Amino acid sequence: MKLSSFIAGTFGIVGFVLSMVSGLIVDNPVTTIVYNALIWATICYVIGYIVGAVAQQVSSEHAAALAKRVADADAAKEAEQAEEQAKIAAEAAANAPNKGNGEPVLAGSAVPGKI
Repeated sequence: MKLSSFIAGTFGIVGFVLSMVSGLIVDNPVTTIVYNALIWATICYVIGYIVGAVAQQVSSEHAAALAKRVADADAAKEAEQAEEQAKIAAEAAANAPNKGNGEPVLAGSAVPGKI
């Protein structure tokens, strides 16, 4: 939905209704009331369209900034989790028992009956 059109329509309707009510309060003739209401509805519609265009631009920029902030936070969280996993893997490798007292284990000695 285009925010500018919505706000422009709302401003136009409000301008029309306020002009009608004020014309009725001061007891103007019906033709004058309707003419003034249409003029003010048009003026308020144009003003509302400008306000709506500004609001649309501001909301688009805010949404883009918010999406970037969330993406940066997610990337930082994933990097932190990757560092934690690497730390756990390094600790597990350091604490693993070595066969052969520090010498490398031969692949053949891990298979029974072959050397």
